[in-house]
Amino acid sequence: MLKIDEAIFRERVAVDSKRRGKGEASEDALAPAVESNIGTFRCHRGRLEKFLQEGQDIRWDHTVQNVSTSHGIVVQLKAAKPLEAEVLIGTDGVHSQIRKSLAPEIKLKVLPFVVFNGMRQFSRADYQELFESKLGGRTIVHERQDDVILEISINEYSPRHVDVSYTYSRPARGNDPLHKPDRAIPGATDIPEEFYREVEGLKGLQQPFNIVFDAAKIRRDSVLHWLMRTSLGGPAQVNHLVKQGVLLVGDAVHTMPILGGEGANNAMKDGVDLAQHILNHGTGGLQTFVDARYEMWKKGVEDSEKRLAEMHGLAKASL
Repeated sequence: MLKIDEAIFRERVAVDSKRRGKGEASEDALAPAVESNIGTFRCHRGRLEKFLQEGQDIRWDHTVQNVSTSHGIVVQLKAAKPLEAEVLIGTDGVHSQIRKSLAPEIKLKVLPFVVFNGMRQFSRADYQELFESKLGGRTIVHERQDDVILEISINEYSPRHVDVSYTYSRPARGNDPLHKPDRAIPGATDIPEEFYREVEGLKGLQQPFNIVFDAAKIRRDSVLHWLMRTSLGGPAQVNHLVKQGVLLVGDAVHTMPILGGEGANNAMKDGVDLAQHILNHGTGGLQTFVDARYEMWKKGVEDSEKRLAEMHGLAKASL
């Protein structure tokens, strides 16, 4: 479909391709989060996006502000003239402005989990000394302490540096100062002092977890508070939009949590399958696409919630 050999594709987008790696992600390393199969590998998001953008007409400054359908589809844009269309495909993600404009009743549900993600850069020499032998060729590893899961993943190699991402996650607790389901989007960078104290309380960590989850070093890192969100428009809501010529796909309509979900994979599958459907049936067949897809979307969201609970030891949790 992409008209490129798989080996060449991996060379271009795998997280460790710059050291001639293939983004290997063993099944045991992925088990807490996703279901893997033959050919599964980890790609660098930035390089994948750049690859997919090649040859495409992308208007970067055309931010969607509002959409109306009372007199045909009209898309109001920031710093650009409105666009009129017969069909609109909403691929604008978890915070979809198209969804907010046309189906504000479809709300995001914040799941009861505390998650923080950080980034740190290591020199190649430090990486080889502190990480390489422990990772054993993998690009992602996990450690558990009671209900807390620690994850370290390698995001990028360069001749001089290695970029490491790490995640601290656990179920929310009673009156939890770290669980803030109603925080504003800009509040993702407001990191409570209680988080650093929890990290300081981690005991007996082995290398490289003791290196990465060092509270003093984390204070100097770029850290974000992640909310684990899901959403799914009901059949009536989705069908109503389709009748107006609007189809939401990916996280815009079936949002999955960052941990335990496969939102990016499923969004790309939506796009590929929708393109094939339009090629075969034209834009007049969007309803049949939704009819064939909806139960898959529903199951995907439900399964992602279950995986998030199970990976934290809440196998029979009711979310």
